[in-house]
Amino acid sequence: MELDFNVEELVDLRFLTDEELEVIVHVLYRDTELRLLEDQRIKKLRQSVLDPKQLKIATGDWFKEVRAKRHSDKTFGSDIVRASIRKKKRTKGERQKKVTINNKEVIINEQEDQELDQQDNVDCTITSRLQNDDEIDGDTFSQHNDESSVPTKDMDANSSLSSFQSPTFSGSMMSLYSNADFGCIDVSGSITFSLYYDENSLEFNINVVQCDDLAEAKKNRSDPYVKSYLLPDKSSRSKRKTSVKKKTLNPTFNEWLKYKLEKDELQSRTLNLSVWHSDHFGRNLFLGEVEIPLETWDWSNIKPTSYILHPRIAAPSNMIRSNSQLYLSVKFIPAGTQGQGLPPTTELHIHLREARNLVPIRCKGINSFVKCYILPDVTKASRQKTRVIKKDLNPVYNHTMVYDGFQTQDMNETCAEITVWDHDTFSNQLLGGLRLSLGTGLSYGLPVNWMDSNEEEVSAWRRMLSEPGQWVDSTLPLRPNMNSMQ
Repeated sequence: MELDFNVEELVDLRFLTDEELEVIVHVLYRDTELRLLEDQRIKKLRQSVLDPKQLKIATGDWFKEVRAKRHSDKTFGSDIVRASIRKKKRTKGERQKKVTINNKEVIINEQEDQELDQQDNVDCTITSRLQNDDEIDGDTFSQHNDESSVPTKDMDANSSLSSFQSPTFSGSMMSLYSNADFGCIDVSGSITFSLYYDENSLEFNINVVQCDDLAEAKKNRSDPYVKSYLLPDKSSRSKRKTSVKKKTLNPTFNEWLKYKLEKDELQSRTLNLSVWHSDHFGRNLFLGEVEIPLETWDWSNIKPTSYILHPRIAAPSNMIRSNSQLYLSVKFIPAGTQGQGLPPTTELHIHLREARNLVPIRCKGINSFVKCYILPDVTKASRQKTRVIKKDLNPVYNHTMVYDGFQTQDMNETCAEITVWDHDTFSNQLLGGLRLSLGTGLSYGLPVNWMDSNEEEVSAWRRMLSEPGQWVDSTLPLRPNMNSMQ
């Protein structure tokens, strides 16, 4: 049964994860199944009950009549959702594609550049099933829910930024997912794949062939799939996934994961391939990973090669180095030093000049901005931001932030926390930051984890305090994350 809706009536479901979409499909099929059972019950009643009034009550027709009068202009929510899944709104860069599945012609939306074949298969499966509502099937399509798919929102005020993980530097020494629970599975086995770069289409191809001797997520079995990232980009734009292979420790995939980007940029990335057990409730279990620095990869080698899977461990923050730098000038003006009792309170001026060597976390560059808090004040009144500089790894901000309301002695107890972010429509990703303070670990006599400035940061702050009213220029490396260094 075809459902016709205006575009305005449809619901945009593009933000849903695979698992969430699967749950919705289950509910729709349960709804269809119950409707079929109800139709069968009513059919039997019509054959056995002769009294029209009793039949009207027994079948529930009275309720349908009342509902039709009261909600004549309404559409059932289940029908809207069903139509929305079937006719998802296309975004810019998508095209429609007709495919045949089980002798049924299905129209799907296909991403022109980077949409994966396996994602198309998911969309096809959903559409195909919903086009035949009379067919009830207990099996479900493979769900690829990510362990930590919730994006990091733009930071609200906190006592510190220590809970934020860097999206810039990773590898086997650092988790791709902050504080993720990987279960208690001992990593074992290997993964076989090959790499190929097409110079004509500027496309990077990963052929995931198979895995062998994987760890058991359940008794004598796992439901594995393979996921890839081009580090340091750990956003959804960088993620590709294979289908899930059920009940096997030796899955054969023979699937291609593809990226569209130029070779020069590709060689600045690190390929991360991880194997996961797919759990119906979304608690996917980590089964191992490998990482390949593409800068040193031999591109003449296109034969499948096996690699031992490795466990993932968190790296100490002092092991992670960054080449990104922030050029800035700072000045503090004690109260009453400008004549006629001005300024009335001590002021702190921060002139953000430019950043250098920001890491490109996506293929088309980054859209960066700088944010600053004067800790311990973490209210919105303390937060100031620059404008967004688009698609530039060496952005020039030329922005001055002015803070007042201090007493001179407050400069020994406060910390200027400056962070650089990549701006995105749905989430902002931390690119790095620094903390300017005396680095004593104490603020107004209380221990705090954000008073952790390193030697260079402390030196810049001390020079500013020693030269009141004068601009002090500094070039400081950005920390890849804002975890406490103490």
